[in-house]
Amino acid sequence: MNKAFVFDFDDTLATTDCRVLVRTTTGFIREKLTPAEFNTHELEYDEHYDFCEFRSDKFIRSANPTFLIHLAKEVYDSGFAVYVLTARADNVAKAIADWLCGFGVKPVKVYGVGSDDSKVNIAEEKQKVLQTIKDLFDVVYFYDDDQHNVDLADQ
Repeated sequence: MNKAFVFDFDDTLATTDCRVLVRTTTGFIREKLTPAEFNTHELEYDEHYDFCEFRSDKFIRSANPTFLIHLAKEVYDSGFAVYVLTARADNVAKAIADWLCGFGVKPVKVYGVGSDDSKVNIAEEKQKVLQTIKDLFDVVYFYDDDQHNVDLADQ
């Protein structure tokens, strides 16, 4: 059977100290959001998001693995395809792939569906990528810390 395992990065495969900065139009940092807090955050009229920490390779290189890194390694060693599907932008895909290689896992691809400029509907974007992967495999397992992303993936 042709299987793929798709993992989110932040708070699923790894934890980092990255925060989404909420800045006012004058540049003042009003809040620093964790990835989980960002999922439900709404901007005020005079605010915008700053994703500079999520573009930094430094935070990825120093990421702490979660228990799911062992599953990723096990399925990779068993010959199954491993993908990463992250809310980060695509510009950090290589850093994430390199981080995983440090644990003996070479992902087929790292998909970044986020934007450096604006907040996109991550769940919908992940759903689109998952559909593409589902078209290639008999079975796809998806691991994500955000229940909304998992619910949309089931559809």
